[in-house]
Amino acid sequence: MSAALEKFCGSVFWNDSYLARPDADLPVCFQQTVVVWVPLGFFWILAPWQLLPMCKSKAKKTSVTKLFIIKQVLAALLVLVAVAELALAFVEDAEQGGVPAVLYTNPSLYIATWIMVLLIHDARRFCLCRDSGVLFCFWILSILCGILPFQSLIRKALQEPISDLPRFILFFISYGLQLLLFLVSGFSDIAPETKEIGKKNPEVTASFLSSITFEWYSSMVFKGYRKPLEIEDVWELKDKDKTKALYTAFEKNMKPAMKKARAKLEKRERKKRRRAGDPDHGSSMSKAQSQDILVLEEKQPKKKKKKGDNEDSGPHKDYPRGWLLKTLAKTFQQNLLLAVAFKLVHDALVFVSPQLLKLLIAFVSDEDAFAWQGYLYAILLFLAAVLQSLCLQQHFSLCFQLGINVRASLIAAIYKKSLTMSGATRKESTVGETVNLMSADAQRFMDAANFIHQLWSCPLQIILSIVFLWAELGPSVLAGIATMVLLLPINAFLVAKAKTIQEKNMKHKDERMKIMTEILNGIKILKLFAWEPSFEKRIIDIRAHELKNLVNFGYLQSVSVFVFTCAPFLVSLASFAVYVLVDENNILDAQKAFTAISLFNVLRFPMAMLPMVLSSLVQTNVSTVRLERYLSGGDLDTSAIHHNPIEGSAVRFSDATFAWEQDGNAAIRDVTLDITPGSLVAVVGPVGSGKSSLVSAMLGEMENIKGHINIQGSLAYVPQQAWIQNATLKDNIIFGSELDEARYQKVIKACALLPDLELLPAGDQTEIGEKGINLSGGQKQRVSLARAVYSDADIYILDDPLSAVDAHVGKYLFEHVLGPKGLLQKKTRILVTHSISFLPEVDNIVVLAAGAVSEHGSYSTLLANKGAFSQFLNLYGNQEEDVSEENTAAVALAGDEEEADEDVDPCLEERTDDVVTMTLRRETSIHRRKLSRSLSKKSTSSQKKAQEEPPKKLRGQKLIEKEAVETGRVKFSMYVRYLRAVGWCLSFWTVMSYVGQYVAYLGTNLWLSDWTDDSVRYQNQTYPTHLRDLRIGVFGALGFSQALFLLFATVLSVWGSMQASRVMHQQLLSNILRAPMSFFDTTPVGRIVNRFAKVREHPQHREGVCSTTSAVCWVVA
Repeated sequence: MSAALEKFCGSVFWNDSYLARPDADLPVCFQQTVVVWVPLGFFWILAPWQLLPMCKSKAKKTSVTKLFIIKQVLAALLVLVAVAELALAFVEDAEQGGVPAVLYTNPSLYIATWIMVLLIHDARRFCLCRDSGVLFCFWILSILCGILPFQSLIRKALQEPISDLPRFILFFISYGLQLLLFLVSGFSDIAPETKEIGKKNPEVTASFLSSITFEWYSSMVFKGYRKPLEIEDVWELKDKDKTKALYTAFEKNMKPAMKKARAKLEKRERKKRRRAGDPDHGSSMSKAQSQDILVLEEKQPKKKKKKGDNEDSGPHKDYPRGWLLKTLAKTFQQNLLLAVAFKLVHDALVFVSPQLLKLLIAFVSDEDAFAWQGYLYAILLFLAAVLQSLCLQQHFSLCFQLGINVRASLIAAIYKKSLTMSGATRKESTVGETVNLMSADAQRFMDAANFIHQLWSCPLQIILSIVFLWAELGPSVLAGIATMVLLLPINAFLVAKAKTIQEKNMKHKDERMKIMTEILNGIKILKLFAWEPSFEKRIIDIRAHELKNLVNFGYLQSVSVFVFTCAPFLVSLASFAVYVLVDENNILDAQKAFTAISLFNVLRFPMAMLPMVLSSLVQTNVSTVRLERYLSGGDLDTSAIHHNPIEGSAVRFSDATFAWEQDGNAAIRDVTLDITPGSLVAVVGPVGSGKSSLVSAMLGEMENIKGHINIQGSLAYVPQQAWIQNATLKDNIIFGSELDEARYQKVIKACALLPDLELLPAGDQTEIGEKGINLSGGQKQRVSLARAVYSDADIYILDDPLSAVDAHVGKYLFEHVLGPKGLLQKKTRILVTHSISFLPEVDNIVVLAAGAVSEHGSYSTLLANKGAFSQFLNLYGNQEEDVSEENTAAVALAGDEEEADEDVDPCLEERTDDVVTMTLRRETSIHRRKLSRSLSKKSTSSQKKAQEEPPKKLRGQKLIEKEAVETGRVKFSMYVRYLRAVGWCLSFWTVMSYVGQYVAYLGTNLWLSDWTDDSVRYQNQTYPTHLRDLRIGVFGALGFSQALFLLFATVLSVWGSMQASRVMHQQLLSNILRAPMSFFDTTPVGRIVNRFAKVREHPQHREGVCSTTSAVCWVVA
């Protein structure tokens, strides 16, 4: 190989004598081949992939920029330089002959390379980010390799006249152009048409250099330094990071994974039946009974397989397992693989530094070493540190992105599941559990994702540390390995115990959140009966159990940290002790000691991180079980709802039988019904006859037993209890649709909302409180009806919408909206009602009795039949007469009292007497009086201003205030408040313990440093035995005291943070329960629930932070 290259170059390829001198240099042939071909090889392996954007026919080429022109001009000049060099070779060959082949080959390769660079620059115009990472790396590699011939030519030129001036000039021109291209590549090339996208998210258009150094984020940092950041300041997410894209990918992978898991579940159930000796175990009983028996069967072998069993210890039925982690891994595999690549490079470079340090120490010790070796080692140490830092930051960036994306995907999946789960599944989970799954369990996955790669990186670093230590200390390292192996069973026990505690704790947390949600939803009743103290006691009792488990978990973590803090010292103590005890000639010198110390320091971080990662994985494992059980639950079966086009039929029931549970009693039975398009159908029947169940069946919310329902067209649903968003009145009606002002005005007029708009402070721009707190029951129902009418659907399902309004208002709504002359006269309307006064005007009446259609037909037909419909009329007729008499009297009285008003609209009704409504009405009446006075004094022009300006300043317009968030630095008073909650004595001793631990750590290093000096003191003497024993004993004592101080500190941290958590939770709970009703009317329940959900595992969280801080201190030191 060497001979062939020498013939190719016409000179010596390699000779060791070139380096064995003070002015070392590389042979010319080596520089012309290896130094040139390494960057070119890198380029040609990766460059063809950069041309792929040109092959995409749909991609549009962006416009030319000044930066693009500069790049192309520089690349074109490089082509010309390479052509000139090739021409020079031909000229020399023609004149002199015998020109080496390398002088033809290299210019030819460069011509092809620079042409490819021109093509890549043009291809990147098809991309949003026009800068190429491959080209940037190529320029760096080419410049670094070019330094070798650069310094060789300079040195030769200074020593003797230049022999080959043309090539000398061409090389420096080419090197200068490459340097310019490298500098230009560091700037972002942003096309005019992508500037707006770049403003929304600079990361999308950032250059490669900006991406790897995170320079694109600098503007956000400066903005945050100048003022507190708000949501408007934050850039938009990239499309691939948006929740919609993330959940789409997650769901795509989730379905097949869950399908396989369900198949495995069925296999497990069959095996259990076979073990029970009855293969047809569940054939003669219901599904629910068979599941109960399966649960009983599961309980028997649990004692035998207590350890290592992944099943939840609760009485839940079996569920599809093992699919969630596989789904997440498949969804985010690109992120995971990239993070693995960066971490591998980083871990490799971590062990390069100690070896370079060893060489540097040897260089300093060797007086005969050449100076260039020291410069080389220093430069390599610097480059290793830079690459290590870049790789680590990219790794953590990917990990944090992974954590956020995993959390977003899981929250989206939980949210969607909560909307689509079947009734049977809904019974198994509470609201508190759903809140916890979104807040605590999803957060645990995010926390675990941040450090998931430590699971393989820590063992890898430990193994490599031991390998390199073996090279330094020999078989003595086996003592350290034995020490580590002995510690493994302790860790296994701690992990198993921690898992049990976490499972218990999550049950307590679910129970606490469930009760808290119930309290907040029923706070009016709670305050009415003064039940706050009793409910407060219940929550405090549950919280006490929760904190007890958390403290136990914190103590386990403290012991785990103590064990793994001892581990590096025990390993180093055992290794050093055995090393000096085995042979009297084994004395620790500076080279061995400092190299070993650097390797032991490398060993510290993985051994400190491993227990925390394992602890996090234990919590994540518990959350995995909970999420898999929740997400794999049954969904609503909509297969019985068909959408086939059938002429002359809008809704058709075909022998439809539905139940609320798969094995429950049928709520509606054998319903066969055909509803024609554009008809008004009333569904009547006594209470419990199945009217609402019929509506739910059409909406796909019930379990299908047999038959089906065919619905042709879009649906709009008005529920019996109105659902109101926390938004403006207008937004509640439009509900995300496009605004059609003419249709909107018709709808609010038909739904009798115009008088209400006059009462509200800001009209239809008034913010409606949570659950419509500042609207009366009738107003909420009319808003709900208006929303459905505005949606302009084909079929309207109305579940007794007139029950919440007075009789005269109901009559108005029927005439203007639902009736034969109303807005919906051409739509199909299915009206569930108890009001018999509207029945003569409907097209068809369906009478339900015990879930079945007893009769249906027109009003006159059913009246003539004298069947169930006649009984219904007799039952509800008398009641309605009494109600109508009362309403007539009320309207007459209201009319007498309001004679001064010009118009008394038929839709005025009683309002609720809640605090917010009274306040709004008071503000409105005051505003009206002020407005009437100003109108009497001002001209017509000023009247318009008076009508336009006041609503902008009204206090009642904004009901739900934006959540107040503290910005800037954390106030010192907050630290004092937290420390007071912890306890001053505990805080003091915790700090002192950490100080003691750090002092012991410094003492260990100083003692070891002094120990290494013994190799100089006793260089040609026998090492004293008593001094050897003293060195080993003090080193071990300092290491053990360091771990003991840390154990003391972490135990105190756990206890103190538990105290603080108890105090703060109690204060929060007490203040919330004693807040006035106006607070609950103007504060969303979700905001309060979040505050309680975020009262998380404070002991383990604080202790984990302390442990991480200690680990970081070790690494920095």
